[in-house]
Amino acid sequence: MTTKLLNTLAAATTLAGIVATCGAANAASLSYTSASNYDLTDIIDAPLSIQKFDSSLGTLQGVTIEFTGDILGNAGFENRSKTPTQATVNLASQLSLQLNNQSLFALNPEGISSYKVAKFDGITDYGGTSGKTVSNLTATQSATQSFTNTQFLQSFIGNGNIDFLFSAIANSVVMGSGNMNSYVDTFAKAGIKVTYNYDNVKSVPEPSSTLGIGLIAGLCLLSQRKKSWLKMSNS
Repeated sequence: MTTKLLNTLAAATTLAGIVATCGAANAASLSYTSASNYDLTDIIDAPLSIQKFDSSLGTLQGVTIEFTGDILGNAGFENRSKTPTQATVNLASQLSLQLNNQSLFALNPEGISSYKVAKFDGITDYGGTSGKTVSNLTATQSATQSFTNTQFLQSFIGNGNIDFLFSAIANSVVMGSGNMNSYVDTFAKAGIKVTYNYDNVKSVPEPSSTLGIGLIAGLCLLSQRKKSWLKMSNS
């Protein structure tokens, strides 16, 4: 009987050891951001750097990229006509984001502002009654994409950074009468947020391990009771 009991205890102990080392895959995510400052458009080719995914954290399953573009404009105009007119500032730009020479995003933020100005007051100063100077006109646009292609994801795995390329071209204009003097300065900036979605595998105790431990404890208690019963029978 003692031999059978020891064999049962050994089997229970082995069972507990096996279930205690089972692994579980947990979905996790990690985000990094990068942004540029305002710069004059048509000369912008700015890198936006993001830290690569550390493969020791788990298996990369997907990447989500959020791209936001902002434009800022300053404008001045003078109505040189003999009649009042409506002047409209159309602030616009083409913003793009590339990775490895592949276009990921193309944004077109746009903002429109209108102003009433009087007939020419005799002075071209972008002020007075027939002209105006406006500052800090803004427009913004954003977009999000998710990627799961295995080959594409390889670009994000490793040490160091991955570099995106942000560029901007202005399309801003001032519209009004045929005798309108005007200028527009257009600035742009961008920001990106990259989220890594991955499976994080960790060794965790399974609920069944509790059963194995309980079995061991129960068998030990049974052994103690059997010894006590045998002593009582022999006395």
